[in-house]
Amino acid sequence: MLSRTARSIRSAMAVGFSRLAGPAQARPIGARGGRRAAKRSVNGPVLVGHRGAGGTAPENTVAAFIEGRSSGADFIEVDVQLSADGVPFLFHDDTPARTTDVENIFPGRASDPITTFTWAELQQLDAGSSFDERFKGERIPHLDDAVGAEAGATGVYIEIKTPRNSPGIEDVVADRLLNHPAWRALVSDGKVQVIGFDAASNRAFSALAPEVPLQQLIGAVPGAGVLADLATYARSIGTNYRRLTARDVARVHGAGLAVSVYTVNSPEDVQAVVDLGVDAVTTDFPVQNRRYLGRPPVPPGDDARPGPGG
Repeated sequence: MLSRTARSIRSAMAVGFSRLAGPAQARPIGARGGRRAAKRSVNGPVLVGHRGAGGTAPENTVAAFIEGRSSGADFIEVDVQLSADGVPFLFHDDTPARTTDVENIFPGRASDPITTFTWAELQQLDAGSSFDERFKGERIPHLDDAVGAEAGATGVYIEIKTPRNSPGIEDVVADRLLNHPAWRALVSDGKVQVIGFDAASNRAFSALAPEVPLQQLIGAVPGAGVLADLATYARSIGTNYRRLTARDVARVHGAGLAVSVYTVNSPEDVQAVVDLGVDAVTTDFPVQNRRYLGRPPVPPGDDARPGPGG
C-alpha cells in the first residue's frame, strides 16, 4: 500500500496514475518464458512516447511529436541540448552522424559534438531522411516546438541531455518553462517533467524550478540510502525495466518516489512492467502500446480525451 506521500507524488507526476489489476511478479522482466499476461484494463500506468514516437517517426522531430500526440500517449519525451550560440534544441546524440545528413552539408564534421553547431547550422541539417525518405526535410526542432506540437492533453518529459556539453542548460530550461506562456501553462497543469541521469544537473535544476517535477534516471534501482537521497530533490526515478522486480518497485514506493521505466517496446514487456506496478512506461511505439493497453488512439486535432483511467 502506498503512503500518502507516494500517492501525492504519483498524482503530481501526471494526470492520475493508477495500475492495471494483476499479480506482482518478483522475477526480472527479461525472463518471459511461459508467463501469462494478467487481464488488461483501461486503467494503467502513464504512457510516454520515447523521443516523440521514435519507433514510427524520426526521433526528436516535430513529425515524431505529432505521432506521439496522435497515439494518445499521456506524455512525449524529448532530449534538450544547447547550440553553440545558446539555443535550446531537441536532439539525442552527442554527434549528428547517426540521424542527419551532416556529411553532405558540413563534410568532415560528422563526429563533431552536436553542441558545436550554431542554431543556423543545425537548421541546415535534414533530420528525417535517415529514418525514411518520406520524412525528408524534417529539421532539428527548437525546445518550443515540443510544446507547440503538443498543445492540448499531452504532456512533455524533457531530458536534459549530457549537461556537461551544454553549460548553463539548467538555467535556460528553467527560464523557458517558468516564463514562456505555453510552457508555463503546461507546468501549471502538471504536464511537464524534467528528467536526467546527471544528479548534479538535476539538483541544480530542482533549485531553480522546484515547482517542476523532476525524475532521476538511473540504470538500476539503488539501495535505501541512495533512494532517500534522491527523494530530497526528485519525485520519481526512471530505470531500465529489464532487471526490475516487484521488490524493487516496492522499495522505491517506500522511499516516497514513483517508478518510471524505459524503453519498453513489446506488448509482452509492457504487460510485465504493468504487473509489477510501475507508474509510467516509456516506449518507442506509443501507438501500438496504447492500443494494447486498451486505450484507443486520438484522432488528429482531438484534444478532448481522458487521461489514464478516464
